[in-house]
Order: sequence, then C-alpha cells, then structure tokens
Amino acid sequence: MPLPPEDGTFVEMIARWQAQRGEFLLPPRGKVTFEAMLPMVGRVNLIDVEPNSADPTGYDFVFRLVCTARDLRGRMPPRTVAEVKPEIHARTMAADFAACVREGAPTVTEVHLSDGASDASFRRLLLPYAAEAGDTRVAMLAACLLDGPGVREVLQSPRFSGGQS
Repeated sequence: MPLPPEDGTFVEMIARWQAQRGEFLLPPRGKVTFEAMLPMVGRVNLIDVEPNSADPTGYDFVFRLVCTARDLRGRMPPRTVAEVKPEIHARTMAADFAACVREGAPTVTEVHLSDGASDASFRRLLLPYAAEAGDTRVAMLAACLLDGPGVREVLQSPRFSGGQS
C-alpha cells in the first residue's frame, strides 16, 4: 500500500530505516531502535521470520517482543502469527508479513477489524531488518498506529483475545 502523504509518523520512521541501511539492503537489528520509534506509535512488535517446515516457500512469524508506549511487556513466550485470533485475522497478517519479506522494503497496510458488534481500523508499518549487517535473512519490526476509534476495544474483545474464532 502506498504511504499516505499526510502520515508524517510513518514517513519519519521510514526515513530512519533508510538512514540505518547504509550500503546494505536491510539495516542490521542493532540499528533498528524500536525504543526510539515507540513514542511515535501505538504498538510495536518485533517479529522473527523463520522458514515454514511444512511449506518451504512459506514463513512462520514469531512475536519476539510486544510493547506499547505505556506497556513494555518485553519478551514473551513464543507465539506465532498462526495463533492469532480470529483465524481470518491471522491469515491476513501472515500474507502482509510475507509480502514485506519478499519485497525486503517497508510496507504499509490498512487493517480492518470487527468483533461482530464494532468495527475499527488502523495502519501498520512493517520494517524489515537483518540480524546482522550484510545478512539477508529478514526479521521485522511492525509498528501500528492505533489511532482509529475503537481499535483497543475490538482487540480486547473475546473474538480477538481467544474466546471465539
């Protein structure tokens, strides 16, 4: 999705990502400072990208860190995107993440959510990075602007918190 021109936060985050790349295709993890980006967004996730054992052309996406500016939960038990509820949300998220990995470039997606009673949406910026300088294996930083009305409430509903899929 093209970056909305009025979205100064994402423009700034992409500029920081570009500046940290140097001569490499992807910036190294040590240069991707989510702490510096966190105050600009509602939520940041660091995501490991691993080969999918069942599908050699696919990926597994493992959440390594989940935090907000108010709540730094830090490392979490391994949880993959496939475990996200509801299943349709997990499949959409995995498709967006896979597109970012294939492109090896920042990707903006518009996310629409519904818990059956309420609808909400937000934008997510995916920034790929490498474990080390010059490495071509991709991991990701997902920055979400949770500025849409009702997003937090929908995400806390039973449909998204695991009560119903």
